[in-house]
Amino acid sequence: MIKSTTNSKESLLVALLLAMNTGFVDAFTFFHFNGRFASLQTGNLIQTGINLAHGNFEKASQFIIPILFFALGALFKTLFTKYKNKNNHSEIGPLLFIQMTGILIFSLSFATFLHLSASLFVGILSFFMVIQGDTFTKVRGLPYANIMSTGNIKAFGTNLGEYLVSKESKYLRNSFMFLSLALSFVIGAFVSSLAGFWLGNFTLVGSSILILFAYILYSYNLKFS
Repeated sequence: MIKSTTNSKESLLVALLLAMNTGFVDAFTFFHFNGRFASLQTGNLIQTGINLAHGNFEKASQFIIPILFFALGALFKTLFTKYKNKNNHSEIGPLLFIQMTGILIFSLSFATFLHLSASLFVGILSFFMVIQGDTFTKVRGLPYANIMSTGNIKAFGTNLGEYLVSKESKYLRNSFMFLSLALSFVIGAFVSSLAGFWLGNFTLVGSSILILFAYILYSYNLKFS
């Protein structure tokens, strides 16, 4: 039996892998590129405001670059989706493939011969990360975020509260689901930090591996019941 794109798109396993990937990438950029985030643009906005307040205008501009690339990535994803939908094609698999190959080629190039400023490096990663965040927005029918964890933590508390009041098991399942998503960010950051000691600039190859697993799971769920 062929599953719908919507069902496979909302797979919990895919969501866990993508959340882990975000923790993996953001931990790497934060510790190796002076507190910059590829996914968590709120952090970059805060850093921008702090540096502006201290008169560090040049440093503030460096945090704006990933924000601009993030917006460009969202623009690209929107136009790509409209093009695919206009031709009655699913955009999800191709977008995952673009993110996976883009990060792989870019990270290998950076690790071997490509020399870029920290802001430009993180900015390019931001372009690819928003593709992931803007493509996968629901898990098992519920809205979630795979490039930030604040909403998932809130959803964990909200569903746990609903369960304590109503005793309906669905809310307890939902609370564990959102908790697992938040923990996936932590696991991704943990693995990235450990890998960084041995792999250095090659660490981000691990991001492409995580996306590859998500791509395989998405494709498998799409074809089989």
